[in-house]
Amino acid sequence: MQTRRELLQGLILSVGGAAALSACGGAAQLVATASGSSGRFYTANEMALVSRLSDLIIPRTETPGALDVNVPGYLDALMSDWASSETQSGHREALQMIAARLDTATGDFLAAGDTEATRTLTELDSAAFADGSSLGGYRSLKSYITQAYFATEEGALQELKWVAVPGRWDPSVDVTAGG
Repeated sequence: MQTRRELLQGLILSVGGAAALSACGGAAQLVATASGSSGRFYTANEMALVSRLSDLIIPRTETPGALDVNVPGYLDALMSDWASSETQSGHREALQMIAARLDTATGDFLAAGDTEATRTLTELDSAAFADGSSLGGYRSLKSYITQAYFATEEGALQELKWVAVPGRWDPSVDVTAGG
């Protein structure tokens, strides 16, 4: 199970990696599925579930939320264009498990009101991050959502306030003998 520190380290690496890769000319580009269109990997129900979860996990506040930066479209493209068949099937199984668990608690998670959906997702989140939890699929999906969000310009610059070079570095230093 990932600790909070490991999750933050992963986020920092994904932001730094995204920034470094964006500087590489000719690097392969991942084109996110357009918001509101049918997915290339996700079924309509899976896209709706990923969208609802993304919005609840990273809602819009004074900064853009996960839906504002099209996290579901990015994840759809990631699964369609990059993920191995093993990763795809594991991800799809995790989505089915998550949907079944949330629907059992709410009747129909996608139709549930915001208060009920938030409460149910909070309970799932607590269970998933408890010691000995078997809900690794949910932890992975939450990690994908947060990493996709913080890899966007809005997530990195507005939410994390990432700065390429924090402060000034002056390499001109006086060197004295013996000192």
